[in-house]
Amino acid sequence: MAADPAAAAAAQVPAREPPPPLSIVSALPFWFYLTAAVSLLALLLPHLLSPHAPPPLPPLLRRHLSAGRLLKLHPGPDLFALTSLPASTPAHHPHPVLVLPGLAAGSFSFRRLLSSLSSRGLLAAAIDLPGQGLSPPPPPPPRTNPLREILDRGIFHAFEHLVETGEVPFQDEPAPGASHSFHSPAEAAAAAARAVDALGLGPVHLVIHDSALAAGAALVSANPAAVLSVTLIDATATLPAFPSAVLGVPVLGRLVLSVPALFRGLMRLCCVRGMDAQEADAHRAAMRGEGKRDAVFEAGKAMNQSFDLREWRTSSEEVKSLPMMVLWSGSWSDKWIDEGKKVIAALPGTKFVYHYGGRWPQVDACEEISKLISEFVALLTTADKSTEAHNDHPVS
Repeated sequence: MAADPAAAAAAQVPAREPPPPLSIVSALPFWFYLTAAVSLLALLLPHLLSPHAPPPLPPLLRRHLSAGRLLKLHPGPDLFALTSLPASTPAHHPHPVLVLPGLAAGSFSFRRLLSSLSSRGLLAAAIDLPGQGLSPPPPPPPRTNPLREILDRGIFHAFEHLVETGEVPFQDEPAPGASHSFHSPAEAAAAAARAVDALGLGPVHLVIHDSALAAGAALVSANPAAVLSVTLIDATATLPAFPSAVLGVPVLGRLVLSVPALFRGLMRLCCVRGMDAQEADAHRAAMRGEGKRDAVFEAGKAMNQSFDLREWRTSSEEVKSLPMMVLWSGSWSDKWIDEGKKVIAALPGTKFVYHYGGRWPQVDACEEISKLISEFVALLTTADKSTEAHNDHPVS
């Protein structure tokens, strides 16, 4: 019987041997080049993201800097302030409006609001809290020296500390007794009070924005006679609009401040609905100065997470009787609306108004916020004059 031709042809073809397993020696070049590439990137990226010479300030920020003034305070830190005078002298002289901007916002974001308030006959001013906006960053707290720690405690102290606590010692931590921070609400409030005296503003209608709530509350508590009313603009002591924690991530923090599109996207995601490229670039430049990124990050860490709004409102008769208004974004998110309901629940008897802006309404709802503040101040001014007239002419 004849054999099948196809089977005979297949029998003549030798079987293919399986490939030999990949040896460790042959994989070494791949891992070597990968490690070298990652190491080179880690060395070059910080230099690429941090230019040796600081870039020039954008025109918008330069104009804002020239319009304001740096207050040399003693004791420090120095603070930047912007004042907008009314175009014409009003018949009645209402007390000035003072704005404390929130984290990373700065007086630059309030420049149009101040101008709008002054066009309505009000003297308006904004003060950049320590390290924020155009205020110079305070000196960093002293750090522990790892070499000095080793010489003082011995080389085996690190291992013993790691076994006992599970933490690595000899990190850059504040030295013992160096808990003093200019970013704390009490210190920021004290610096703001000195700035008010330097500006000669006298009793003010205080406007507190975003994360400046705890510092503004401390300012009111320490100087109740210097504050005539309080307006809160999307103010919270625990949920700042700008995510300062991003700046603390070594590579990501530099990247956010180095790439304009990335920074602008972050602002639109967390702070405002719309911000043009020039304004976003000015905000970015304000945080790219020497020590400013760390200052914003440290200010975020120094926020008083235990601040209780209801407890502060009832802390004294002066604070309890203080006229107060809350302006809150009614279209940012359902979660933010719920947060506003918590705020108004902690402040019974307070005027509450929803606005159409974002969490930085001084940028995207400037005229609406200006109108609400000026009407609130005018109402209080009219009430004060009625009281004075009644006291001057008592009913017999």
